[in-house]
Amino acid sequence: MPQVDVSAGFLIPALILMAAALALTAVKVDAALDRGDGEKLFWIGFTGTLTALLAVAWAVAGNPGAGPWVGLAAVAGAAGAGYWVQVRNRRRREDRKRNERGRRIAELERRHDAVLVSWSSYELDDWKALERPGLRDTSRPETKSLMRAMKNAAALRPPETAAADLDEPLLDSYGAAVSELEQAWENAETSSGGGQAA
Repeated sequence: MPQVDVSAGFLIPALILMAAALALTAVKVDAALDRGDGEKLFWIGFTGTLTALLAVAWAVAGNPGAGPWVGLAAVAGAAGAGYWVQVRNRRRREDRKRNERGRRIAELERRHDAVLVSWSSYELDDWKALERPGLRDTSRPETKSLMRAMKNAAALRPPETAAADLDEPLLDSYGAAVSELEQAWENAETSSGGGQAA
């Protein structure tokens, strides 16, 4: 009766198991990184690595001559999975940073617009302007400071199309300009006199 070498039959299933373990581990590690779950990250990495090593051992035990090739496949698969996780994690961090920057810009623009709306209510309504006559008097230091702060904030306000790409120093400058504008508006409004609207 001829003997059949069944050891080669272990190689393909073992390699499939190893590839599946590496791929599934990469996906689960990526999900754990997304959630920031450190404990789950450890256990997923540990379990996935152990499964991949057992698959390698199974493949080598079934076909010892394929050891170097199986090892090379394991290293290449692990490197590919690691690279994929790093790329995804880097993109996720960049997206989070861009979203945070967008939220910060939106908040600064909201504050900027709130001052402009408050100021324009006095500037455009003659009856309301009688309540604070000093707001129209550009010879007053507070009103001069307000006009200067408005001009500075408007110059630093990012255009709609470039807001997402605004770098941190420019964003910090715009934030400082908006804070200066709010302070200048408060000073100008409180010191602008108390006339009476008819």
